[in-house]
Amino acid sequence: MRSILAAAASALVLSACATVPSTEQTQTQVQENAAPVVAASSIEAHIRFLADDLLEGREAGERGYDIAAAYMESQFRLIGLEAGGMDGYRAPVPLQVMSANQDEASFVLNGDNLTPGEDFVVSAHAVLDDAQVEAEAVFVGFGLDAPQLGHDDYEGLDVEGKIVVVLMGTPGELPSDISAHLNSSRTKAQYAADNGAIGMIALMPEGLSRFTFERMAPYAAGESMTTEAASAASELQVRAAVSDAIATRLFESAGHDYAAMVEAAINGETPEGFAFNQTVTISAKTEREMVYSDNVVGVLPGSDPELADEPVIVTAHLDHIGICRLEEDVDRICNGALDNASGSAIMIETARAMAEMERQRRPVVFIGLTAEEKGLLGSAHIAANITPAMEGMVANVNLDMPVIRYEFNDLIAFGAEHSSLGPIAEAAAQSAGASISPDPLPQQALFVRSDHYNFVRQGVPSVFLMTGFSSPNPDDDEGQGFLNFLGGDYHAPGDETDAGVMFDQGAKFANINLAIINAIANAEETPHWNEDSFFAQ
Repeated sequence: MRSILAAAASALVLSACATVPSTEQTQTQVQENAAPVVAASSIEAHIRFLADDLLEGREAGERGYDIAAAYMESQFRLIGLEAGGMDGYRAPVPLQVMSANQDEASFVLNGDNLTPGEDFVVSAHAVLDDAQVEAEAVFVGFGLDAPQLGHDDYEGLDVEGKIVVVLMGTPGELPSDISAHLNSSRTKAQYAADNGAIGMIALMPEGLSRFTFERMAPYAAGESMTTEAASAASELQVRAAVSDAIATRLFESAGHDYAAMVEAAINGETPEGFAFNQTVTISAKTEREMVYSDNVVGVLPGSDPELADEPVIVTAHLDHIGICRLEEDVDRICNGALDNASGSAIMIETARAMAEMERQRRPVVFIGLTAEEKGLLGSAHIAANITPAMEGMVANVNLDMPVIRYEFNDLIAFGAEHSSLGPIAEAAAQSAGASISPDPLPQQALFVRSDHYNFVRQGVPSVFLMTGFSSPNPDDDEGQGFLNFLGGDYHAPGDETDAGVMFDQGAKFANINLAIINAIANAEETPHWNEDSFFAQ
């Protein structure tokens, strides 16, 4: 799991006309569709293989990932799933490895040439090798174009053919999932392009942005990946970020106080936009090469011909971050036992259990995704370029990094409150003696950091479950099991199979998700967004 790259895809709209069933009705439905129980030993077997050193951390585009993809395909074949990719079970993803040459970038403000890396950085461009823009700058506050939420920062501003200056962050009163979506640089870039801007400058002050300029700048020259489907931000010709010192200069030149604006925004005031009445010149050079990696797609056909065109999509990312240490005398491999060998193992065993049950009504498409760690790229590509088996997809259930190092009594169901999937998730949790809790880490913006988000952006009701903070073990109070992992072995060599993974908790998590998927696949009514959901619009 990681944060996404700046890129945008247009959301499609699904109507939400039906009434959401009660949790009690859904509980009965879940119980009536009881499934074989997933065994802890089966979860263990898959995790041990996928997190073995042989796979070298399963980095997308590398040999270790290819071994993992072959393993998942072999499991799909053993289960009896039908091939659902573009080439048998495979759905290739074209990936671009890009880097922005910061030394050759330029930024001219009031006639002064700023210093790259110290005053500003530029982003790699998904399409243009050389980009240069000279245009007027306009401050657009948080850069939101969401009048349905009462936030239209572009109202009354002319940004056609101009460079927008955008404050990262969102108004504090918004729910965490909506805030995470709106604060995505991908969303803000899309809003800018939709309003006619040709460039964007990000302001990243502490207190509003998880990643300040000082924290982000040292990594700006590094390589990143993208895929065409995740690159709607390429509609902008240039994207840059500037330091607080440069932001202060920029505001002063227009008679405004940057520090006061930031403080007011932190305290809940919505910043007002204005034209700087000055021209900014930005240039950027991008170096790139192509890499290819495969999503793996298997299909369990449904039994009801009338619902054959309403497939339920189940996803789990198969990749991790590979060889992540340069030192020769240390453990160099980030094996990703929890992130996300665990989710992949649970998806495989969910598919196996469903194949052994009385056939569900809707088709279920299981997808092992590549390049999640590179910016949700495998899901971005396949959500925007669906295979024939995915045509008409009505729901997505995503399995990513259940932290199964502690006993859990609750789950976080990201997106559940926005659609008819919510009561199903709650009933499935209750059937296992667990409950659904609100997001305990809104500051982490987890809603936009896993693959379900790309299906949400395509208009598909989605739910992503992770283990919660409630535990019968007093030592795990207040989410210490989860937080200790997040602050320790997450994206580190310590995320290994023998580092306290509790396979029985993996089986518990698997059985809850199995109940959810089975209930969705057998539901009388088509999954839908709730009428009052922001994402329905």
